[in-house]
Amino acid sequence: MKKIILFSIFLFLSFLCFSQDFSNKGKDFWVGYGYHERMGQANGGTQDMVLYFATDQVTNIIISIPGTGYTQNIVTPAGNSVVTSATIPKNGVQDSRLTTEGKSDKGIHITSDKPMVAYAHIYNASVSGATILFPTNTLGKEYYSVNYKNISNLNNANCWFYVAAADTGTTTIEITPSANTTGGWIAGNTYTVNLTQGQIYNVMGQLTGQSGNPTTFFGVDLTGSKIKSISSGTGSCKKIAVFSGSGRISLTCTGTQSSSDNYMVQSFPKTAWGKKYLTAPAAGNSQNNIYRICVADPATIVRINGVVTPVVGFYYEIAATSAPQLIEADLPILVAQYFTSQGACGNGSPGDPEVIYLSPVEQNISSVLWNATPFNAITQQYFNVVIPNKGTALTSFKLLNSVGTQIVNNPFTVHPQDANYSYLRQQLPGSGVYQIVSDTGFNAIAYGFGTTESYGYNAGTNIRDLYNFLTPINPNSISPDPVACTGTSFYFSITFPFQPTSIDWDFHGYFPNVSFNSPIYDTTYSIGGKQVWRYKLTTPYNYPLSNTNPGYPVTITAGTTNAEGCGNSYERDFDLKVFDPPLAKIGFTHNGCVTDSVSFKDSSNFVNGTYSYKWYWNFGDGSTDSIKNPKHKYLLPGTYTVKFAMLTNVGCFSDTATRIVTVTLVPDAKFGTSNPVCTGLPVTFSDTSVAYNPGTLVKWYWDYGDGTKDTVLNNSNRIHSYTPWGNKTATLKVETNSGCQSSIFSKILYVNPIPVSNFTLPAGICLPSDSAHFFSTGIIADGTQAGFGYLWNFGDAPSGVNNISALQNPAHYYNNAGPFTIKLITT
Repeated sequence: MKKIILFSIFLFLSFLCFSQDFSNKGKDFWVGYGYHERMGQANGGTQDMVLYFATDQVTNIIISIPGTGYTQNIVTPAGNSVVTSATIPKNGVQDSRLTTEGKSDKGIHITSDKPMVAYAHIYNASVSGATILFPTNTLGKEYYSVNYKNISNLNNANCWFYVAAADTGTTTIEITPSANTTGGWIAGNTYTVNLTQGQIYNVMGQLTGQSGNPTTFFGVDLTGSKIKSISSGTGSCKKIAVFSGSGRISLTCTGTQSSSDNYMVQSFPKTAWGKKYLTAPAAGNSQNNIYRICVADPATIVRINGVVTPVVGFYYEIAATSAPQLIEADLPILVAQYFTSQGACGNGSPGDPEVIYLSPVEQNISSVLWNATPFNAITQQYFNVVIPNKGTALTSFKLLNSVGTQIVNNPFTVHPQDANYSYLRQQLPGSGVYQIVSDTGFNAIAYGFGTTESYGYNAGTNIRDLYNFLTPINPNSISPDPVACTGTSFYFSITFPFQPTSIDWDFHGYFPNVSFNSPIYDTTYSIGGKQVWRYKLTTPYNYPLSNTNPGYPVTITAGTTNAEGCGNSYERDFDLKVFDPPLAKIGFTHNGCVTDSVSFKDSSNFVNGTYSYKWYWNFGDGSTDSIKNPKHKYLLPGTYTVKFAMLTNVGCFSDTATRIVTVTLVPDAKFGTSNPVCTGLPVTFSDTSVAYNPGTLVKWYWDYGDGTKDTVLNNSNRIHSYTPWGNKTATLKVETNSGCQSSIFSKILYVNPIPVSNFTLPAGICLPSDSAHFFSTGIIADGTQAGFGYLWNFGDAPSGVNNISALQNPAHYYNNAGPFTIKLITT
């Protein structure tokens, strides 16, 4: 039960590992107003549907329902933002809800002038579901619905799937339901429907009864239903969008109802399935998750944690477990992860049902931006990441808040089933916008829980066809996606899982179109046991202007009689992203001394998910290096011109950056002090430091040892007074104009206390025979009276030796009657 759960993840996706383009970022989308149990109420039901759009620039968006005449326009603000549409109509002639099985003109079309990420969300007070949307150019021709046993605490909670026609013309679709439907379709039979662009065919599973107290309502499970676009006449297959879900479902391990929720998920085309999945359970109190492993070919060999596991039928179900799983197969498979109802399957509270289609490791991401929503009553927000351990994947991984400040993430845990990968389960500090990034592709899901509330889904994915892809041949590129560099020639190539009878290249006016009959492949090889053939154009191409957003269009049509070719024509649209060469930038840290190594850094700025992967350093002294952030120690002082260039993952060479580095000999810091050093009296500190390059000292760091410090830009004498008395360690460090700092020179100063003079007087003396005896009673705070020096003045003569004494306790004869003023100075 999740009310406005979404957008808890407004994914703002940039690039995948090796600059794979996020295929869920686009300019054209199709979706429908999927069934919700609340639709049976009056006035269109209490549920609502909205769309969310994540953009990184001002974007003009049009939402239209061609079959009903509905249109809505949105202009997003500049910068990173997420906007919400007005609610989609649910009444009158523009009612867009899919409430019954059958064909309708209710397809919702979303277009924009800039690439963006789109989501759909259907919600009620505590029953809410949402999904990320896939752009039209990523859609496929063959899908399978993945649902679950439809047990609910309310009636009219059918499971469902629907298919939307995305291309112009007539789209012919074969649908084979795995269970009986409300429209009278029989499980296992294949039905053919024809749709035009924007039309939807909605399939709803039958309800099968109710029992128990409290009442439990039962409906069929449509998992394994096949939806396939087929060729009509001589035309190629058309692209279709498929969504699966439930009007309301309880997910338990006992076959009884509990807290329930609707859900909706856009299906992956079969061409985007993978062969290796690594899972991590949900965090919080919902760690026991169920998994379904779906196979299209019954001969598929599936291994779960290394053990061959027979799959009878379309799927194998892993019972609720909190253990991370390794799921592998020799043919492509699809894996779904299920969060269960609150308190079900050994889980606690909070939590609620959720279904997430996972991405295989082959379809990974490297940057995700999302808004962790608090709606409705979501109190705990999380994300999971599975990432390779190679290179700097873990050290470069960052969790950032809305203003780009890094948040300390939990430690990664090595995946117990594959030590080459690690996983992370992280609770966020609260709701808001977050981003996760790494220089290496990862798989991620995002989710949140409240009391009988939840949201969760794949945190963005690539939807590449693993066997049919466009490859610009550039030996410097490590990207598997269509990328090129301005000013750099390359060769186009296309790979097919069959041998076409013809290939037509359409460059949409940027270059002359090219056609071949009976084309000859230049190489053939195997991808995961499946043979593919590559066809290369022998003419080099060069795009003079960059276009990474959205890219230069390329359409390839292949003729074939192979069933994989969908009739006798197979058409694919690609976008070639062309990047400008990056600007190299050198960063370095160094104390300026010849004894210290200089730490250099590739400080270049990268855009659109590109990054450097080869580096060329010349340190100006005949030495070179080829790592990203090298250290270099110069043997002799001097001024060196450092040069740096690098190569990005998309095969673009940078310019050459230069930076001047000066290293000097280490100066010697020294100073002297005036004597004596007494409390309260000024002490003069005289700098006597030596620089081996005269005139290069520019900074003096004084520390007088009593908490007082002084940093000056000249070597003039410093005056300082101490209090209280005692040992003080004064230090000096000097720095040259190259930044080279000396070692710290220190000197222990004993600060003497000022002595206190005092003495006793004789009671009185009589002339002429008595002498006056004086006794010093002065003190020194540190008890060093033995070292006193005395200077008495008896006050009976203006000057001369007759009235002074240097004794501690002198006697003195007075020749005349007094009184006299006696003075004593002690040192």
